[in-house]
Amino acid sequence: MQKIISIVILTTIFSFPVKGQIDSSGIYENADDFVARKLTYGGHRKMGKHKLLLNNFFNRPFITVIHNDTVHNILRNDIFGYRLQNGAEYRIVHRHDLRILNAAEYIIIYRRDVTHPPSGKTNVTNYYFSIGPYSSVQKLTIKNLKKGISSSQLFLEEIDGLFKYNTELAAYDKQHKMYVINWIYKKSVE
Repeated sequence: MQKIISIVILTTIFSFPVKGQIDSSGIYENADDFVARKLTYGGHRKMGKHKLLLNNFFNRPFITVIHNDTVHNILRNDIFGYRLQNGAEYRIVHRHDLRILNAAEYIIIYRRDVTHPPSGKTNVTNYYFSIGPYSSVQKLTIKNLKKGISSSQLFLEEIDGLFKYNTELAAYDKQHKMYVINWIYKKSVE
């Protein structure tokens, strides 16, 4: 009997949503909002009166947010990025939506999937990076990475020693649960 009561109590406790568990979407107006995790026109699918429409199909220069029955068309060039209801976050750079892969790390890595590249018929994945959310986004190459973090000689030596191709820079270290270039940077400044 006591087991049944315990199970009922645990089930009841875990069935209530925790504030952080509710999927929410909205836009980040600037890098400060992104760092503070402050969504403008934020809401979640259970609100019923909230939608985030990216308008990518017609390559429109704005994102449409329906918030409390009001439609807001926000120019892509005027905002930092957005978060989808599934938790995926994007930074907008030159009207391209770059998926943020590691928001909490020093070197932020972004991914852009080009589904119909101009040459060839296969999908292409491009990687980019920035040193934190306040710096500009650059293509993830060994040359750009070394130029962006030239202050740590040990980091530069490790990059030269470990990476031969640019495609290797987006490797994820499952053991340390972070991207390899961030682990190398962390070790080089300790």
